[in-house]
Amino acid sequence: MASATLHTELEAALVGAVHTMQRVLRDAAPASMSGDQARAWVGLFADAERAAASGVALLTPVVVETGSYAKEGHGSAADWLGTVSRTSAGVAKGRLVAAERASGDAALTEALHQGELSTAQLKLISETGAAAPGSVDDLLGLAGEGASHQQLNDAASRHRAAARSKETERVRRARVHARRHFRWHQSPEGGIHGEFSCDEIAWARVAPRLEADAKERWRRAGQGESLEAHRVDALIDILGGESSAGEAGVSGRAAARPHTLVIIDAAALRRGTAQGDELCEIEGVGPVSVDAVVELVGEGGMQLLVKDGVDIRTVTGTRRDLPQRVEAALIVRDRTCVAKNCGKRHGLQGDHCWVDYSDDGPTCLDNLARLCPEHHDLKTHGGWRLVGGPGHWDWIPPAHPKSANYIARARKMAAAKAKAQAKRNLPRQT
Repeated sequence: MASATLHTELEAALVGAVHTMQRVLRDAAPASMSGDQARAWVGLFADAERAAASGVALLTPVVVETGSYAKEGHGSAADWLGTVSRTSAGVAKGRLVAAERASGDAALTEALHQGELSTAQLKLISETGAAAPGSVDDLLGLAGEGASHQQLNDAASRHRAAARSKETERVRRARVHARRHFRWHQSPEGGIHGEFSCDEIAWARVAPRLEADAKERWRRAGQGESLEAHRVDALIDILGGESSAGEAGVSGRAAARPHTLVIIDAAALRRGTAQGDELCEIEGVGPVSVDAVVELVGEGGMQLLVKDGVDIRTVTGTRRDLPQRVEAALIVRDRTCVAKNCGKRHGLQGDHCWVDYSDDGPTCLDNLARLCPEHHDLKTHGGWRLVGGPGHWDWIPPAHPKSANYIARARKMAAAKAKAQAKRNLPRQT
Protein backbone atom coordinates (compact mmCIF):
# COMPACT_ATOMS: atom_id res chain seq x y z
CA MET A 1 0.00 0.00 0.00
CA ALA A 2 2.81 2.36 0.92
CA SER A 3 4.51 1.55 -2.39
CA ALA A 4 1.34 2.34 -4.35
CA THR A 5 0.98 5.66 -2.50
CA LEU A 6 4.60 6.56 -3.21
CA HIS A 7 4.26 5.79 -6.92
CA THR A 8 1.06 7.86 -7.09
CA GLU A 9 2.92 10.79 -5.55
CA LEU A 10 5.85 10.33 -7.92
CA GLU A 11 3.51 10.16 -10.92
CA ALA A 12 1.90 13.43 -9.84
CA ALA A 13 5.37 15.00 -9.54
CA LEU A 14 6.28 13.73 -13.02
CA VAL A 15 3.07 15.14 -14.51
CA GLY A 16 3.87 18.46 -12.86
CA ALA A 17 7.42 18.43 -14.25
CA VAL A 18 6.17 17.76 -17.78
CA HIS A 19 3.57 20.53 -17.52
CA THR A 20 6.21 22.91 -16.20
CA MET A 21 8.51 22.21 -19.16
CA GLN A 22 5.64 22.66 -21.59
CA ARG A 23 4.74 26.00 -19.98
CA VAL A 24 8.38 27.12 -20.20
CA LEU A 25 8.42 26.30 -23.90
CA ARG A 26 5.14 28.11 -24.52
CA ASP A 27 6.29 31.27 -22.76
CA ALA A 28 9.93 31.31 -23.90
CA ALA A 29 10.98 34.08 -26.32
CA PRO A 30 14.23 32.81 -27.91
CA ALA A 31 14.66 35.95 -30.05
CA SER A 32 15.03 38.10 -26.92
CA MET A 33 17.50 35.78 -25.13
CA SER A 34 21.26 36.19 -25.06
CA GLY A 35 23.41 33.45 -26.52
CA ASP A 36 24.76 32.57 -23.06
CA GLN A 37 21.27 32.25 -21.57
CA ALA A 38 20.07 30.10 -24.50
CA ARG A 39 23.15 27.90 -24.08
CA ALA A 40 22.31 27.39 -20.39
CA TRP A 41 18.72 26.46 -21.21
CA VAL A 42 19.85 23.94 -23.84
CA GLY A 43 22.05 22.31 -21.20
CA LEU A 44 19.05 22.00 -18.86
CA PHE A 45 16.83 20.57 -21.59
CA ALA A 46 19.62 18.09 -22.47
CA ASP A 47 19.68 16.97 -18.81
CA ALA A 48 15.91 16.54 -18.96
CA GLU A 49 16.21 14.61 -22.22
CA ARG A 50 18.65 12.12 -20.68
CA ALA A 51 16.44 11.74 -17.63
CA ALA A 52 13.41 11.11 -19.85
CA ALA A 53 15.32 8.55 -21.96
CA SER A 54 16.44 6.78 -18.79
CA GLY A 55 12.86 6.69 -17.54
CA VAL A 56 11.59 5.18 -20.77
CA ALA A 57 14.28 2.48 -20.66
CA LEU A 58 13.71 1.74 -16.99
CA LEU A 59 9.97 1.19 -17.28
CA THR A 60 9.35 -0.29 -20.74
CA PRO A 61 10.39 -3.83 -19.70
CA VAL A 62 7.50 -3.79 -17.19
CA VAL A 63 5.05 -2.80 -19.95
CA VAL A 64 6.39 -5.61 -22.17
CA GLU A 65 6.34 -8.23 -19.42
CA THR A 66 2.77 -7.44 -18.35
CA GLY A 67 1.51 -6.97 -21.93
CA SER A 68 -0.08 -3.69 -20.84
CA TYR A 69 0.56 -2.15 -24.29
CA ALA A 70 -2.33 -4.19 -25.74
CA LYS A 71 -4.83 -2.28 -23.56
CA GLU A 72 -4.38 0.70 -25.90
CA GLY A 73 -5.04 -1.41 -28.98
CA HIS A 74 -1.42 -1.95 -30.05
CA GLY A 75 -0.48 -5.26 -31.60
CA SER A 76 3.11 -5.22 -30.34
CA ALA A 77 5.31 -3.47 -27.81
CA ALA A 78 7.32 -1.89 -30.66
CA ASP A 79 4.15 -0.42 -32.18
CA TRP A 80 3.13 0.94 -28.79
CA LEU A 81 6.51 2.54 -28.01
CA GLY A 82 6.80 3.91 -31.55
CA THR A 83 3.40 5.60 -31.15
CA VAL A 84 4.16 6.97 -27.68
CA SER A 85 7.63 8.25 -28.61
CA ARG A 86 6.57 9.23 -32.15
CA THR A 87 9.34 7.22 -33.77
CA SER A 88 9.31 4.32 -36.22
CA ALA A 89 8.63 0.79 -35.00
CA GLY A 90 12.21 -0.10 -35.99
CA VAL A 91 13.70 2.59 -33.75
CA ALA A 92 11.32 1.61 -30.96
CA LYS A 93 12.35 -2.04 -31.30
CA GLY A 94 16.00 -1.07 -30.82
CA ARG A 95 15.11 0.88 -27.67
CA LEU A 96 13.17 -2.10 -26.33
CA VAL A 97 16.12 -4.44 -26.87
CA ALA A 98 18.47 -2.02 -25.10
CA ALA A 99 16.03 -1.60 -22.21
CA GLU A 100 15.65 -5.37 -21.84
CA ARG A 101 19.42 -5.83 -21.73
CA ALA A 102 19.74 -3.03 -19.17
CA SER A 103 17.13 -4.63 -16.92
CA GLY A 104 19.42 -7.66 -16.52
CA ASP A 105 22.51 -5.60 -15.59
CA ALA A 106 22.70 -4.06 -12.11
CA ALA A 107 25.15 -1.31 -13.12
CA LEU A 108 23.06 -0.23 -16.11
CA THR A 109 19.88 -0.31 -14.03
CA GLU A 110 21.50 1.95 -11.43
CA ALA A 111 22.65 4.37 -14.16
CA LEU A 112 19.06 4.55 -15.42
CA HIS A 113 17.82 5.28 -11.89
CA GLN A 114 20.28 8.17 -11.82
CA GLY A 115 18.96 9.48 -15.15
CA GLU A 116 22.48 9.55 -16.60
CA LEU A 117 22.16 7.82 -19.98
CA SER A 118 20.91 9.06 -23.32
CA THR A 119 19.16 6.68 -25.70
CA ALA A 120 22.30 6.44 -27.86
CA GLN A 121 24.56 5.76 -24.87
CA LEU A 122 22.30 3.03 -23.52
CA LYS A 123 22.10 1.33 -26.92
CA LEU A 124 25.89 1.40 -27.37
CA ILE A 125 26.75 0.26 -23.84
CA SER A 126 24.12 -2.49 -23.69
CA GLU A 127 25.14 -3.88 -27.11
CA THR A 128 28.80 -3.86 -26.15
CA GLY A 129 28.04 -5.47 -22.79
CA ALA A 130 26.27 -8.32 -24.59
CA ALA A 131 29.23 -8.86 -26.94
CA ALA A 132 32.00 -8.19 -24.39
CA PRO A 133 30.99 -9.14 -20.84
CA GLY A 134 32.79 -7.00 -18.29
CA SER A 135 32.86 -3.87 -20.45
CA VAL A 136 29.82 -2.12 -18.94
CA ASP A 137 31.55 -0.65 -15.88
CA ASP A 138 34.35 0.83 -17.98
CA LEU A 139 31.93 2.39 -20.48
CA LEU A 140 29.66 3.75 -17.74
CA GLY A 141 32.73 5.31 -16.14
CA LEU A 142 33.61 7.07 -19.40
CA ALA A 143 30.02 8.27 -19.83
CA GLY A 144 30.01 9.58 -16.28
CA GLU A 145 33.20 11.54 -16.95
CA GLY A 146 31.47 13.32 -19.83
CA ALA A 147 33.21 11.45 -22.65
CA SER A 148 31.97 12.31 -26.12
CA HIS A 149 29.97 9.73 -28.06
CA GLN A 150 33.01 9.25 -30.32
CA GLN A 151 35.22 8.44 -27.32
CA LEU A 152 32.58 6.07 -25.97
CA ASN A 153 32.23 4.40 -29.38
CA ASP A 154 36.02 4.00 -29.71
CA ALA A 155 36.22 2.36 -26.28
CA ALA A 156 33.30 0.08 -27.15
CA SER A 157 35.00 -0.93 -30.42
CA ARG A 158 38.15 -1.90 -28.52
CA HIS A 159 36.16 -4.02 -26.05
CA ARG A 160 34.28 -5.79 -28.86
CA ALA A 161 37.48 -6.41 -30.84
CA ALA A 162 39.25 -7.84 -27.78
CA ALA A 163 36.30 -10.15 -27.05
CA ARG A 164 36.21 -11.68 -30.52
CA SER A 165 38.08 -14.90 -31.11
CA LYS A 166 39.89 -15.52 -34.37
CA GLU A 167 37.04 -17.70 -35.57
CA THR A 168 34.30 -15.19 -34.76
CA GLU A 169 36.40 -12.45 -36.39
CA ARG A 170 36.54 -14.43 -39.64
CA VAL A 171 32.78 -14.98 -39.50
CA ARG A 172 32.18 -11.28 -38.80
CA ARG A 173 34.34 -10.16 -41.72
CA ALA A 174 32.65 -12.63 -44.04
CA ARG A 175 29.25 -11.31 -42.94
CA VAL A 176 30.33 -7.69 -43.48
CA HIS A 177 31.73 -8.56 -46.92
CA ALA A 178 28.52 -10.33 -47.91
CA ARG A 179 26.53 -7.21 -46.98
CA ARG A 180 28.80 -4.76 -48.81
CA HIS A 181 26.92 -2.14 -50.82
CA PHE A 182 27.09 1.31 -52.37
CA ARG A 183 23.80 3.18 -52.85
CA TRP A 184 22.85 6.69 -53.84
CA HIS A 185 19.71 8.64 -54.53
CA GLN A 186 18.66 12.18 -55.32
CA SER A 187 17.74 14.10 -52.19
CA PRO A 188 14.39 15.98 -52.13
CA GLU A 189 16.38 19.15 -51.33
CA GLY A 190 18.58 18.58 -54.39
CA GLY A 191 21.91 16.87 -54.84
CA ILE A 192 22.94 13.26 -54.35
CA HIS A 193 22.97 11.42 -51.05
CA GLY A 194 25.15 8.30 -50.83
CA GLU A 195 25.78 5.40 -48.46
CA PHE A 196 28.24 2.55 -48.56
CA SER A 197 29.44 -0.33 -46.40
CA CYS A 198 32.53 -2.49 -46.76
CA ASP A 199 35.10 -4.47 -44.79
CA GLU A 200 37.64 -2.43 -42.76
CA ILE A 201 40.60 -3.89 -44.64
CA ALA A 202 39.12 -3.01 -48.03
CA TRP A 203 38.58 0.56 -46.84
CA ALA A 204 42.09 0.78 -45.38
CA ARG A 205 43.49 0.17 -48.86
CA VAL A 206 41.82 3.30 -50.30
CA ALA A 207 41.23 5.65 -47.35
CA PRO A 208 44.81 7.02 -47.09
CA ARG A 209 44.75 8.29 -50.69
CA LEU A 210 41.35 9.92 -50.19
CA GLU A 211 42.38 11.55 -46.90
CA ALA A 212 45.71 12.79 -48.28
CA ASP A 213 43.97 14.31 -51.31
CA ALA A 214 41.33 15.99 -49.14
CA LYS A 215 43.90 17.45 -46.74
CA GLU A 216 45.98 18.82 -49.62
CA ARG A 217 42.91 20.52 -51.11
CA TRP A 218 41.98 21.88 -47.69
CA ARG A 219 45.50 23.28 -47.19
CA ARG A 220 45.55 24.96 -50.59
CA ALA A 221 42.13 26.52 -50.04
CA GLY A 222 43.27 28.18 -46.84
CA GLN A 223 41.04 25.97 -44.65
CA GLY A 224 38.01 28.15 -45.39
CA GLU A 225 35.68 25.22 -46.11
CA SER A 226 35.39 22.11 -43.97
CA LEU A 227 37.62 19.10 -44.52
CA GLU A 228 34.45 17.05 -45.10
CA ALA A 229 33.58 19.24 -48.11
CA HIS A 230 37.02 18.72 -49.64
CA ARG A 231 36.76 14.99 -48.92
CA VAL A 232 33.71 14.79 -51.22
CA ASP A 233 35.56 16.72 -53.95
CA ALA A 234 38.50 14.33 -53.63
CA LEU A 235 36.22 11.28 -53.85
CA ILE A 236 34.49 12.58 -56.98
CA ASP A 237 37.83 13.27 -58.70
CA ILE A 238 39.30 9.91 -57.69
CA LEU A 239 36.24 8.09 -59.04
CA GLY A 240 36.67 10.09 -62.24
CA GLY A 241 40.33 9.11 -62.52
CA GLU A 242 41.76 12.40 -61.28
CA SER A 243 43.53 13.29 -58.04
CA SER A 244 45.47 16.22 -56.68
CA ALA A 245 47.26 14.19 -53.99
CA GLY A 246 50.97 13.97 -54.64
CA GLU A 247 50.97 16.96 -57.00
CA ALA A 248 52.90 20.10 -56.17
CA GLY A 249 50.90 22.62 -54.17
CA VAL A 250 50.83 26.39 -54.51
CA SER A 251 54.12 26.58 -52.65
CA GLY A 252 55.74 24.03 -54.93
CA ARG A 253 55.79 21.44 -52.15
CA ALA A 254 54.66 17.95 -53.09
CA ALA A 255 52.08 16.31 -50.88
CA ALA A 256 53.28 13.37 -48.80
CA ARG A 257 52.78 9.95 -50.33
CA PRO A 258 49.66 8.49 -48.71
CA HIS A 259 50.15 5.36 -46.66
CA THR A 260 48.11 3.11 -44.39
CA LEU A 261 49.37 3.37 -40.81
CA VAL A 262 48.74 0.29 -38.68
CA ILE A 263 49.44 0.59 -34.94
CA ILE A 264 49.85 -2.54 -32.84
CA ASP A 265 51.28 -3.43 -29.44
CA ALA A 266 54.22 -5.79 -29.59
CA ALA A 267 52.56 -8.16 -27.11
CA ALA A 268 49.42 -8.37 -29.26
CA LEU A 269 51.50 -9.06 -32.38
CA ARG A 270 53.40 -11.86 -30.64
CA ARG A 271 50.25 -13.39 -29.12
CA GLY A 272 48.08 -13.07 -32.23
CA THR A 273 45.25 -11.28 -30.40
CA ALA A 274 44.86 -7.94 -28.63
CA GLN A 275 43.86 -8.00 -24.98
CA GLY A 276 42.78 -5.31 -22.52
CA ASP A 277 44.02 -1.86 -23.52
CA GLU A 278 46.43 -3.16 -26.17
CA LEU A 279 46.25 -1.40 -29.51
CA CYS A 280 45.61 -3.07 -32.83
CA GLU A 281 44.15 -0.34 -35.02
CA ILE A 282 44.25 1.06 -38.52
CA GLU A 283 44.62 4.81 -38.23
CA GLY A 284 41.44 6.51 -39.39
CA VAL A 285 39.53 3.22 -39.47
CA GLY A 286 39.53 1.79 -35.95
CA PRO A 287 40.28 -1.47 -34.08
CA VAL A 288 40.82 -4.60 -36.18
CA SER A 289 42.04 -8.12 -35.51
CA VAL A 290 45.73 -9.08 -35.59
CA ASP A 291 44.89 -11.43 -38.48
CA ALA A 292 43.66 -8.42 -40.45
CA VAL A 293 46.92 -6.60 -39.77
CA VAL A 294 48.92 -9.62 -40.95
CA GLU A 295 46.82 -9.60 -44.14
CA LEU A 296 47.99 -6.05 -44.87
CA VAL A 297 51.70 -6.69 -44.19
CA GLY A 298 53.76 -6.55 -47.34
CA GLU A 299 51.31 -4.43 -49.31
CA GLY A 300 52.61 -1.23 -50.87
CA GLY A 301 51.88 1.92 -48.91
CA MET A 302 51.36 0.07 -45.61
CA GLN A 303 53.36 1.24 -42.59
CA LEU A 304 53.38 -1.03 -39.53
CA LEU A 305 54.22 0.70 -36.27
CA VAL A 306 54.87 -1.59 -33.33
CA LYS A 307 54.11 0.54 -30.30
CA ASP A 308 57.09 -0.28 -28.09
CA GLY A 309 59.60 -0.88 -30.87
CA VAL A 310 61.27 2.59 -31.04
CA ASP A 311 62.31 5.21 -28.49
CA ILE A 312 60.11 7.83 -30.13
CA ARG A 313 61.23 10.63 -27.80
CA THR A 314 64.55 10.88 -29.64
CA VAL A 315 62.91 11.74 -32.99
CA THR A 316 62.93 15.49 -33.70
CA GLY A 317 62.75 17.88 -36.65
CA THR A 318 63.27 21.54 -37.52
CA ARG A 319 60.66 22.01 -40.27
CA ARG A 320 57.02 22.94 -39.81
CA ASP A 321 56.05 19.85 -41.83
CA LEU A 322 56.18 16.80 -39.58
CA PRO A 323 58.89 14.26 -40.42
CA GLN A 324 57.22 10.91 -41.02
CA ARG A 325 58.55 9.21 -37.88
CA VAL A 326 57.56 12.16 -35.68
CA GLU A 327 54.09 12.16 -37.23
CA ALA A 328 53.73 8.42 -36.66
CA ALA A 329 54.87 8.74 -33.04
CA LEU A 330 52.41 11.61 -32.51
CA ILE A 331 49.54 9.55 -33.93
CA VAL A 332 50.39 6.68 -31.58
CA ARG A 333 50.55 8.97 -28.55
CA ASP A 334 47.51 11.17 -29.32
CA ARG A 335 44.96 8.75 -30.72
CA THR A 336 42.28 11.47 -30.83
CA CYS A 337 42.02 15.24 -30.45
CA VAL A 338 43.55 16.01 -27.03
CA ALA A 339 40.92 18.64 -26.11
CA LYS A 340 38.89 17.34 -23.20
CA ASN A 341 35.99 15.05 -24.18
CA CYS A 342 36.39 15.68 -27.93
CA GLY A 343 37.34 12.25 -29.25
CA LYS A 344 37.54 13.23 -32.94
CA ARG A 345 40.11 11.26 -34.90
CA HIS A 346 39.77 12.49 -38.51
CA GLY A 347 41.50 15.54 -39.99
CA LEU A 348 43.62 16.20 -36.88
CA GLN A 349 46.43 18.76 -36.96
CA GLY A 350 49.79 18.76 -35.22
CA ASP A 351 49.75 21.86 -33.01
CA HIS A 352 52.90 23.45 -31.55
CA CYS A 353 51.48 23.36 -28.02
CA TRP A 354 54.22 24.92 -25.87
CA VAL A 355 56.35 27.13 -28.11
CA ASP A 356 54.53 28.33 -31.23
CA TYR A 357 56.08 27.80 -34.64
CA SER A 358 56.06 31.59 -35.21
CA ASP A 359 58.31 31.85 -32.14
CA ASP A 360 60.73 29.27 -33.56
CA GLY A 361 59.05 26.42 -31.71
CA PRO A 362 60.64 23.07 -32.62
CA THR A 363 58.74 20.41 -34.56
CA CYS A 364 59.51 17.69 -32.03
CA LEU A 365 57.27 15.28 -30.20
CA ASP A 366 57.50 17.10 -26.85
CA ASN A 367 56.24 20.33 -28.47
CA LEU A 368 53.34 18.79 -30.40
CA ALA A 369 49.77 17.74 -29.69
CA ARG A 370 47.00 16.71 -32.06
CA LEU A 371 43.88 18.88 -32.25
CA CYS A 372 40.83 18.73 -34.49
CA PRO A 373 40.35 21.80 -36.76
CA GLU A 374 37.62 23.23 -34.52
CA HIS A 375 39.69 23.05 -31.32
CA HIS A 376 42.76 24.25 -33.21
CA ASP A 377 40.77 27.36 -34.16
CA LEU A 378 39.69 27.85 -30.54
CA LYS A 379 43.35 27.75 -29.48
CA THR A 380 44.70 29.86 -32.34
CA HIS A 381 41.98 32.50 -32.59
CA GLY A 382 39.93 32.11 -29.41
CA GLY A 383 42.56 32.23 -26.68
CA TRP A 384 42.03 28.70 -25.31
CA ARG A 385 45.11 26.92 -23.91
CA LEU A 386 46.39 23.38 -23.50
CA VAL A 387 48.05 22.61 -20.18
CA GLY A 388 49.24 19.40 -18.59
CA GLY A 389 50.74 16.87 -20.94
CA PRO A 390 50.16 13.57 -22.76
CA GLY A 391 47.51 11.51 -20.99
CA HIS A 392 46.42 14.36 -18.71
CA TRP A 393 45.76 17.36 -20.94
CA ASP A 394 43.46 20.08 -19.68
CA TRP A 395 41.59 22.54 -21.88
CA ILE A 396 41.63 26.02 -20.29
CA PRO A 397 39.31 28.84 -21.45
CA PRO A 398 40.40 32.49 -21.65
CA ALA A 399 39.06 35.03 -19.16
CA HIS A 400 36.55 36.21 -21.76
CA PRO A 401 35.72 33.34 -24.20
CA LYS A 402 34.96 34.35 -27.78
CA SER A 403 31.91 33.31 -29.79
CA ALA A 404 32.11 30.99 -32.79
CA ASN A 405 31.26 33.96 -35.05
CA TYR A 406 34.26 35.93 -33.73
CA ILE A 407 36.57 32.93 -34.22
CA ALA A 408 35.29 32.36 -37.77
CA ARG A 409 36.01 36.02 -38.67
CA ALA A 410 39.49 35.77 -37.14
CA ARG A 411 40.21 32.58 -39.08
CA LYS A 412 39.13 34.13 -42.39
CA MET A 413 41.24 37.20 -41.72
CA ALA A 414 44.29 35.07 -40.92
CA ALA A 415 43.75 33.01 -44.10
CA ALA A 416 43.49 36.20 -46.19
CA LYS A 417 46.73 37.53 -44.68
CA ALA A 418 48.49 34.23 -45.35
CA LYS A 419 47.38 34.28 -49.01
CA ALA A 420 48.51 37.86 -49.40
CA GLN A 421 51.88 37.00 -47.85
CA ALA A 422 52.24 34.01 -50.18
CA LYS A 423 51.58 36.22 -53.21
CA ARG A 424 54.21 38.71 -52.07
CA ASN A 425 56.73 35.90 -51.74
CA LEU A 426 56.11 34.51 -55.25
CA PRO A 427 59.00 35.05 -57.68
CA ARG A 428 58.33 37.87 -60.16
CA GLN A 429 57.51 36.60 -63.66
CA THR A 430 59.46 37.99 -66.61
